[in-house]
Amino acid sequence: MTAAELITATLAAESCCDPAAFLTEGVHISELTADRASNPLVRRFPTPDDILTIASTGTGVVVAATPQFIAWATEIFHGMDADDAFSPDILGAAALHVNAYSLRLNGPYAYNVVSEQSWVDRSAPSGYALEIGGAELLQGLNPADWQNAIAPHRAEQGRHDAVAAVALHADEVVGVAAASADADALWQIGVDVHPSHRNRGIATALTSQAARAVLDAGKVPYYGTSINNIASRRAAHSAGFYPCWVSAFTTAK
Repeated sequence: MTAAELITATLAAESCCDPAAFLTEGVHISELTADRASNPLVRRFPTPDDILTIASTGTGVVVAATPQFIAWATEIFHGMDADDAFSPDILGAAALHVNAYSLRLNGPYAYNVVSEQSWVDRSAPSGYALEIGGAELLQGLNPADWQNAIAPHRAEQGRHDAVAAVALHADEVVGVAAASADADALWQIGVDVHPSHRNRGIATALTSQAARAVLDAGKVPYYGTSINNIASRRAAHSAGFYPCWVSAFTTAK
């Protein structure tokens, strides 16, 4: 299974629909089932928060909702042009609707994946060194200093950090990357660089080498950012990641 095929299968499992929906033009409505988390493809996020999800891999858009919201979602999205599903008007209306139920609509976020064929070897810039290993490299680091890379709540959800990379300058940690095992085959990379060391290629090097370690483990690395975080997206693309899907989703407030 290629990286793109795995992503399509994962999104379909999480949206409780046939993978073909993501490969077919238009907006497709799907009802979320209570047992969806039992599918091994589903990422280990809190399913009670997933009341509404909107996702696309570039062709079809799948809007998935729980029974409580399926009638509303059908009324809003059925027959809509796929290009309009992520428009500010539609997402704004959806955000207002779920807000009444103490939910927040997040996104849209842009997600990228990398494969053996697309991966680019990026080394640390002059004056810096990288260390690659497991979660032990994160011990002693303050998560508050590296919020995009270290998130203790992931372990509570079963998304344990499986790969870590740190960038060193004069023996001081100035950048961190970590890959969490979000699913059996799909690991997510998060990266953070100290503000005084940004724009020097450190994020790209960390992303590249963390991705290499994930690939070597036989997993598919992915990397998500808000759509406006151009610097982060450039770092991922420089390491060989390519656009794969976009999504918006609810979480509890």
